[in-house]
Amino acid sequence: MSQINFFLSFRQKTKYSLLVVSLLVLTINATAGNIQLSNVSLTSQDTSIGATRVQFDLSWENSWRYSTAANINNWDAAWVFVKFRVGGQDYQSAAGATNSGTTVTVNSTAGLRPGMPVRISAGTGAFTAAAVVRSVLNDTQFEVSETPATPLSAGAVVRASRIWEHAWLGNSADITAGSGTSSVYEIGLLNPASGFDSSANPGLGAFIYRDNVGYGNVNITGIQLRWNYRAQGLGNDDVVEIRVFGIEMVYVAQGAFFLGDGSGTTIQGHFRDGANNTPFEVLSEDSITLGGSLAGQLANNNASGMLTADDYDNSSTAGLSASFPKGFNAFYSMKYEVSQQQYVDFLNTLNRHQQNTRTATDLEASLTTVTNRFVMSNNTAVQARNGIRCNASMAAHQPILFYCDLNSNGTGGESDDGQFIAANWLSWADLTAYLDWSALRPLTELEFEKAARGPIIPVPNAYAWQTTTITAANNISAGGEAGENTNTSAANAVYGNSGSVPGPMRVGVFAKDSSTRTEAGAAFWAGLELSGNVAERVVSTGRPEGRAFSGHHGNGFLVRDSTSLTALGEADVDFWPPATGTGHGLRGGSWADAASLLRIADRYQAVNSVAGRDAHAGGRGARTILCTAPVGTAIISGDGNLVATNRAVYTASGAGSAYWWVVPTGWEIISGQGAATIEVFANQNGVLRVAPFNDCGSGSSTSLTITLSAE
Repeated sequence: MSQINFFLSFRQKTKYSLLVVSLLVLTINATAGNIQLSNVSLTSQDTSIGATRVQFDLSWENSWRYSTAANINNWDAAWVFVKFRVGGQDYQSAAGATNSGTTVTVNSTAGLRPGMPVRISAGTGAFTAAAVVRSVLNDTQFEVSETPATPLSAGAVVRASRIWEHAWLGNSADITAGSGTSSVYEIGLLNPASGFDSSANPGLGAFIYRDNVGYGNVNITGIQLRWNYRAQGLGNDDVVEIRVFGIEMVYVAQGAFFLGDGSGTTIQGHFRDGANNTPFEVLSEDSITLGGSLAGQLANNNASGMLTADDYDNSSTAGLSASFPKGFNAFYSMKYEVSQQQYVDFLNTLNRHQQNTRTATDLEASLTTVTNRFVMSNNTAVQARNGIRCNASMAAHQPILFYCDLNSNGTGGESDDGQFIAANWLSWADLTAYLDWSALRPLTELEFEKAARGPIIPVPNAYAWQTTTITAANNISAGGEAGENTNTSAANAVYGNSGSVPGPMRVGVFAKDSSTRTEAGAAFWAGLELSGNVAERVVSTGRPEGRAFSGHHGNGFLVRDSTSLTALGEADVDFWPPATGTGHGLRGGSWADAASLLRIADRYQAVNSVAGRDAHAGGRGARTILCTAPVGTAIISGDGNLVATNRAVYTASGAGSAYWWVVPTGWEIISGQGAATIEVFANQNGVLRVAPFNDCGSGSSTSLTITLSAE
């Protein structure tokens, strides 16, 4: 993730003066995305409607867009979003503040924003520890979230800390395209299923991706996103600070796919069809019955008690509603697991209370010194390669500056400080807070399998790259650097390495320009490290709290108004599994796990209800995308009775002009994949399937049962 921030004033109508406060450009590596944002400015302010344009340049390397049947129109994209902070310094009232219950009277409320933590810095009076500005009532009064513990009097001075807020953007039509790589620009709404509304359903970020088939670097200058600042209560003359962030994503197309791999008892707890041990095919987003014994019901292989925690209740009354994201519809997934620098960037936009919630070390607001400076593991030294830390001294009540310091020398941001290593020690609450803040959402475990396996017939016992071959990285070269790698020949996964590789490695570590999918450890849609590195926290089907998940997106804001300090900094999205408790689990295995747990069908930890921080756990996020795939079903023409070991021709018609064919394991498509007519080589009985497809994905499939007879 890349970010840039600066101060600006709306007062200057034709020419903005920029004071660059900090510039942080993250380089992942030459063969990963190396996403960069630069030259950020505001332009074209329209005071009549209270909007301005955030302008920036965007680039990343090794971008792609494929439009062949074998890749089903897959592409990568940048998810770009904006944060802002009002004022050039923290708010401070004149002496003499008073209160009547929760109403506080001051000399001026200019610069106050809902959610700002408040305290008394002089005079008599005391706010409660969790007190924040709830609302600004008028020019001299604001409402505080709790009645002060001690009334304000005797020259009381109110202090309020500035906060970062998520910018509400315009719709896709409001984007001004940049110059350079020809690209598509799509706004991600709070609720993609509803129409744009500047206040009720604003744009929370933008997807940007190449609009033509190709591979290479993306370089775009002068992109402009409209920011509707008046909808967020800002005036034309307000002074604000801006940060722009970018995350690399991959597009997972709409269409049918399989859960489980039919591997019998080899894979622990894998999904299967209720009637037998075959993979379960997801054909739509319709509701699914869980735990039943009939065809079309989703069961799991737990006959030997392999799942140490109970899986779903094995009652035919349990189920996944139509609103639970099953993976059939299109979505974006993060290309990589959340990195340590991404989590640092997140922490550095939180207030002090929220920072304390999102780290393991006690960083309570009144503290000015800390011993356990490596804050995710609550330790004095790096643990399991997590170098996220703060300084030993900090100002009371002020946000703390965090940084990566893998080499432990007290200087952050050096070339070997591990910015690109996957973030471990993330609790379920940490991951979901990060995803809420970035306007993404968690993956479900069904989507996790779709992101890894794609639409193809499952290979029993396979890893995310769809082979059963796996080689562990047994050493680290260029440790902590942007080019961190391993000298282990043919290594394509980080697992079982509690000695020589005592923690996760950098994201995208095995991907090179010349890599095959197996060599890169890449999933079908080119997401990386879905097998190994850190075990990924996902929404589980195994508990009611998980099954209640309806795919709502984060709104860019965390809990900031609560009587409980521990709630400040939590995700505030309805129907996400709670910060503590159940409804989530782990998939994909970690750097310390046995290879068996890295198999994409393995669900041994799928109902793991350990919500707390763990050296092995991290994750990635997703976002729903509305894209219309073909409707209707095709008609298959061709012979359903063949002589063994024979060639045959089949034709699809009646829905669309491009078709995705799925043949049984062991068959071969000789020619025609993607076209209406294919020639196949069939060597056993099986079911031939076809579905129409376009840039968004594939529609409903049609099947034809093929029976082979002896010559």
